[in-house]
Amino acid sequence: MMQNENIIQIRDLTAKYDDRIILDNISLNIRRGEVFVILGSSGGGKTTLLKHIIGLLKPVSGEINIFGKNTLSMELEEFEEILKKIGVQFQGGALLNSMEVWENVAMPLEHHTRLPVSTIRNIVKQKLSLVNLKHAYRLFPSELSGGMKKRVALARAIVMDPEILFFDEPSAGLDPITAAELDELILELQKKLGITIVVVTHELESIKRIADRVLYLQKGKNIFCGTLEEAKAADNDEMNQFFGWSEKVKRHK
Repeated sequence: MMQNENIIQIRDLTAKYDDRIILDNISLNIRRGEVFVILGSSGGGKTTLLKHIIGLLKPVSGEINIFGKNTLSMELEEFEEILKKIGVQFQGGALLNSMEVWENVAMPLEHHTRLPVSTIRNIVKQKLSLVNLKHAYRLFPSELSGGMKKRVALARAIVMDPEILFFDEPSAGLDPITAAELDELILELQKKLGITIVVVTHELESIKRIADRVLYLQKGKNIFCGTLEEAKAADNDEMNQFFGWSEKVKRHK
């Protein structure tokens, strides 16, 4: 594995809704093994960028390379092979209330593999143990707290042993203590499993806890990409306001 290898490369990505430009010529690299956080004001294009990377939306122009391959020029079958190496946790968790926890977690394995049920159940138990929820195996989502539902969704997102894990607002709707616990779990999994994590969030405390580097989108434009220390030194008015950095900590001109 190469040091600072780019696992995702985006070049000149432009996206529109009708005639409105949502992503304006975005270029960036995401490195293998890092926690990369996508930031920006409301409506800045954060979730739209995430949906383009995982193939839910198609851009007007540009290039998206994952594992060194241009996903926009792929046939569906080839892209599905890429998707098997990617885990996604959407904002609401998207658990099916009619199914037990283990069945929810097992869904990707049942869809993408031909493993016997006994093997699938063992894998599910392992993943639930990783998120400290082994005891919830036979429970229904309605019996879980908000934080537990997030962890079940996380177990499902890692059940195929992905190389990249995407989160859309992972701590949305959680109290500060539960949100902090989820952040610690994300970092723990990143270290244990060696995966690359891409997070869309606006939660300041979460960003400070987990981010190796951040991308800041302003009206669909990439205005900054780097570490938080570099973001502070950049002295951009919108980022200063977003992070609440006062005049005292700004770079003196």
